[in-house]
Amino acid sequence: MPKNENKAIKSASIVTLIRALGFYHKDAQNPDYMAILFLSRKFKFLLWLLRMIQKVSSGFLENSAPGSYWYFQARTKHIDALLTDSINSGIEQFVILGSGYDSRPYRFREELKGIQTFEVDFPGTLSVKKQKLVQLYNTLPEHITYVPIDFNSQSIKDVLFKNGYDPKKKTFFIWEGVSYYLPQESVDAVLKFVAQNSPSNSLIAFDYALSSFIEGDYRTYGSEKLAKSWENVGEPGLSGIKDGGTDSFLTERGLSVISDLGPEKLEHIYATGPDGQQLGQVWGCMRIAYASVIG
Repeated sequence: MPKNENKAIKSASIVTLIRALGFYHKDAQNPDYMAILFLSRKFKFLLWLLRMIQKVSSGFLENSAPGSYWYFQARTKHIDALLTDSINSGIEQFVILGSGYDSRPYRFREELKGIQTFEVDFPGTLSVKKQKLVQLYNTLPEHITYVPIDFNSQSIKDVLFKNGYDPKKKTFFIWEGVSYYLPQESVDAVLKFVAQNSPSNSLIAFDYALSSFIEGDYRTYGSEKLAKSWENVGEPGLSGIKDGGTDSFLTERGLSVISDLGPEKLEHIYATGPDGQQLGQVWGCMRIAYASVIG
């Protein structure tokens, strides 16, 4: 996390840039049509530049950051589908932990009517996002509560409860692009908060890195360049889950796995063309879990 609370987290803009690029790519079909609205002038220029380069060399991003492009497209579409699933299951609250420039509260505005939404993130990132939203809507949407937090030094329970979170309401939590940047004790604190402060059958979707990758095993696709990119932006990976150990890991923290998608499944669902041809690969060290609170 940045030492200066007034600064936004760098990776938030990078991820949003790639989502925006995917929206303009007919094969990727990223549904995030709002991603571009959260980009600064610098990143909008980079988006334009990448679109021009991609026309010449479709493999440019794949060569420079293998696995990243298709992983972000797959993650966006998969978690969008899980949000729809959770709304259909009757959630009463929606919490985005580490919301960054997530546009789901605005893209799913109609579906989320009557569902209190909380965006929880680092103060600097949240501040920039709110400025963008005021420019877009002239005011901040009333159905959303913005909650600043430093996950490493503040309690999620404290900040959410102070801002009106109701532990008796069935809740869906999204925790996207965050867990691997936190030490293990912070990851445990988040998962235990979800399990202990929301009713049975509340839901959480989050992505995580394999612990082998965090410990320096870069044999999976794109891993070595991913680790170097994290170091370059000052956000190294700190924690992960053992390959094949997700069920027991989450059970110990009061959660039950509904689905746990690895690279093969993500590529099959989200990076395969209508003719069955594989369009690209995702990071081999990443997975996306969907779990419910154990009653």
